[in-house]
Amino acid sequence: MIKDQAEILRKNFSKNKTKIILVTGGKGGVGKSIVSVNTAVNLAKLNKKILIFDTDAGFANASILLGVSPSVSIKDYFDKKLSLEECVINTPYGIKLLSTGVDIKDWIAFQKNFTRKAIEEFFNIAKENDYVIIDVSAGYNENLKPFYIAADTILIVTTPEPTAIVNAYTVVKALSILEVEGDVDLVINMIRKKTEAETAEKVLRKTIKEYLYKDIRNVFYINFDHLVHESVKSQTPISSFKPSSIVSNDLMKIAEKIENFEFTKNKENDNLLKKLLVLFGFYNK
Repeated sequence: MIKDQAEILRKNFSKNKTKIILVTGGKGGVGKSIVSVNTAVNLAKLNKKILIFDTDAGFANASILLGVSPSVSIKDYFDKKLSLEECVINTPYGIKLLSTGVDIKDWIAFQKNFTRKAIEEFFNIAKENDYVIIDVSAGYNENLKPFYIAADTILIVTTPEPTAIVNAYTVVKALSILEVEGDVDLVINMIRKKTEAETAEKVLRKTIKEYLYKDIRNVFYINFDHLVHESVKSQTPISSFKPSSIVSNDLMKIAEKIENFEFTKNKENDNLLKKLLVLFGFYNK
């Protein structure tokens, strides 16, 4: 039975080129969702098909930052009112959004019902896109373990503040238990002094090397800019609100690097196939 299921997955995903970008951070307030949304917007500007999955149930911010008020969320799928595909909404920026909702009931539904079947259906939707950006809640969420494993790229977002660095450090240690294979990029946000950013980079480089046995692939510096606050208030991504700003240019570099990065031959061949086999127990790492 398992062998037959694995063969079906192999046929469905062997030619798929979808890349999965997981955006995480050690604590709230570091700009994780801003990085997620603007990376999606900028990749769409590069003519890529993008899906954002905002998994921060009960506190989902992507819809607010994109200026949309979803009439549906993944809760409608759990309540058997809609298919998961019907829960995906379009946005004005050429990207699609799957939201877990902003109500405590959405959080309860997500924690209780996000099962293997839901994950499988999600990946069936994911394969229709060039990139899937998964915005996870701050810290480590055991419920989202499959996505940490599945990610091609893990963007760790922090700020130069000591508490943010320490919390990012904790996330890295949690990820080490999963033996994640994805490339690790570091985003240091809201920089006021370059020397502080350089200190944060040094600490986290050492941590990632020690616990994940990886070198950071890219480090992105994003300067502090009051325009970000203005863009949030207007519910317009800063990349569209003020595309010529320094912070917008900083954010565009993330999308450009991701798009220009040449994935290794091993990953190019595996695509979503190996990820699915790992997630559903058909393949041992």
